Amino acid sequence: MNDQPNSDERGFTLVEMLISLTILVMAMAGLYSMLIENSRINRQQQMTAEVQSNARNTLSLIVQKLRSAGWDPQNVGLSTVTLDPDLSDSVSELEIFADLDADGDTDSTDEQILIRHVNNQVVVRRDADPSTPFEIVAADISNDADGDGVIEPMFIPDADPPTRITVQVTARSPVRDPQSGDFIRYTVSSDVVLRKDL
Repeated sequence: MNDQPNSDERGFTLVEMLISLTILVMAMAGLYSMLIENSRINRQQQMTAEVQSNARNTLSLIVQKLRSAGWDPQNVGLSTVTLDPDLSDSVSELEIFADLDADGDTDSTDEQILIRHVNNQVVVRRDADPSTPFEIVAADISNDADGDGVIEPMFIPDADPPTRITVQVTARSPVRDPQSGDFIRYTVSSDVVLRKDL
């Protein structure tokens, strides 16, 4: 009987095991760091898409309401819009009038709409009654496109009374971007020509 070990049955030495474990740990660390980086990039892209969607949806809602301004099928001489009475404060507002039910006044719901940008929110009151509460229609709307802390106006008329109003909306991410450490901002705008006659 031969007590000599067969060279084919020889196991790993301690040094070979340590080298193998070191290579495995380095490969796992590289994979982990790549997964973390991909997660940050994915979060940044998701936040960017959410901010863009918020800005576009807010702009679309305002423009839709503004395009109905001045609808006066009874030709009673209704106002089209009322501009912000105080341009020096940080609140932008615009009141829109439209006789949607063709009864000669703007007393029904959605016929006299007051839109305000205040405290990073866009709020709307859908009738003429000042005791009616405002409803929040958009949040995280900073209207600070360059991030300098100065709020730009949301409604920019071409004259007084206006024939065209530029609506500018800047949305901002609610938290800082994990990649850059800055807030993500996205600005959209639209020019709306106001109705002169039916």
